[in-house]
Amino acid sequence: MAEPHLAQHDQVNDSLSLWHLIEIGDRVRIEASLMSVEGDLQLRADRYYEVIGKSAVDAPHHSLYVQSDITGEVIELFPGFVADYQRAQEPAHHA
Repeated sequence: MAEPHLAQHDQVNDSLSLWHLIEIGDRVRIEASLMSVEGDLQLRADRYYEVIGKSAVDAPHHSLYVQSDITGEVIELFPGFVADYQRAQEPAHHA
C-alpha cells in the first residue's frame, strides 16, 4: 500500500526539482496539448514555449508561466506537465 504514496511523493519532488532547474527565458515543451475549460486549444505539445515567469518560492504551489501563441494569454503550467526543456542561449533580461 505504501508504493502509491511513495510514487506520488517522488512526483512532487521531481516537479519541485524541475521548477528549481527551469529559469525565466528557458523554453519548455509540454506533454500534451493544453485545452481550456471550454475546450479551446491554449498550448500545443509539439512546440517549445519561453518561460516568462515563475511563482514565488513561498507560493502554495510552484508554477511556470508562458504566453500562448494561440490566444496571447499568459498560461500557468505546473512543472509536472513539462516534457522537456531547453536552456536559454543568453540569460533573460530582468527590468
